[in-house]
Amino acid sequence: MIILFISGCRPAEVPVSLQNEIDSIVFQHIPDKREAVGDLKLEILKDRSLLIKGETSLAALKAEILEHLEQSGTTYTDSIKILPERSETNKIWGIVSVSVANLKKDPSHSSELASQAVMGTPVRILKKEGSWLLIQTPDHYLGWTTRSSISAIDETEFQEWKESDRLIYTSRTGDILSEGSGKEVVSDVVTGSILKRISAGRDYYTVELPDGRRGRINREDAADFAHWSRTVAPEADKLVSFAESLAGISYLWGGTSTKLLDCSGFVKIIYFTGGIILARDASQQFRYGDDVDISSSFEALQPGDLLFFGSVNEKGEKRITHTGMYIGDNEFIHSSVGSGMVANNSLDPASDNYDSYLVSILQGARRILGTRSGKGLEHISQNNWYK
Repeated sequence: MIILFISGCRPAEVPVSLQNEIDSIVFQHIPDKREAVGDLKLEILKDRSLLIKGETSLAALKAEILEHLEQSGTTYTDSIKILPERSETNKIWGIVSVSVANLKKDPSHSSELASQAVMGTPVRILKKEGSWLLIQTPDHYLGWTTRSSISAIDETEFQEWKESDRLIYTSRTGDILSEGSGKEVVSDVVTGSILKRISAGRDYYTVELPDGRRGRINREDAADFAHWSRTVAPEADKLVSFAESLAGISYLWGGTSTKLLDCSGFVKIIYFTGGIILARDASQQFRYGDDVDISSSFEALQPGDLLFFGSVNEKGEKRITHTGMYIGDNEFIHSSVGSGMVANNSLDPASDNYDSYLVSILQGARRILGTRSGKGLEHISQNNWYK
């Protein structure tokens, strides 16, 4: 049993060991704070009672912490909030309703861009703060976006959306034009966007956007989502071809669409065209897939393999900061700050586009092709947010 001895004339302090135990439990459930909320702290109130407060998106985390406190004999008051926040409407789901929604690290326009989500992406709405929503995307990534970027829906509406007749936009970029023969642009649209199909003409589809707007797109630019999600599979030649079609697109930190891309957003959208939902950041992507041995040569590399660059700290731990995709013949393609765009470089010192610096910080390679679907490289047909 933990007994708190507190002097009446000294400020009450939480036992460091007890807070450390709480922090340890949080870390076991949430080793990566980019993927779940778990901000929990102990506090001693004026009446000398112990309060456990904060919020988490994991009910199992709250349950284990309360059980730990009870087993230790600690008397406490529970003030842990479970996310998503519930309201009368229970609209805890949402669909991205703009061409590309920007996800910020904090609820502020001046905050750093963390990621993006394209139109039709299903999201979980964890909480609201002013004109901002904290959302979670299908790859588990967290970020703040504006309320105007999301069409909020409840469980029933979400199920109806998943059962609706949907299309996936397969071209790089395009426009959704007004219905009929109109030429007014309703919205622009990018690879991977998901739209409801209302009707089909000879050369076009009439579609509905998540916020109810309607327009038309060329038939050749979209595919039936249900069929695509069941049958699509990543193939090396198709991945390479799509990657090369993005050459010259400008670099943007946090960019995850075919408008602007960062390094991990680039490989993420490439693999999404093959039906694979990769983790968001390069350091996360490095955890998944089969290791490819490049310790002595690059002969084992195959087109589609991901290359990871970074540094090693004093403990021997790798810190991954950049990624790209191998395309064959000692070449890889990536979106980098150095070039300011999507471009090719070589691993061969004899090549004109050899990048000695990147080769010097190359930390490893991972093979996604042929690996089993799961967290970090999940096939879209197995993701419950889409089906």
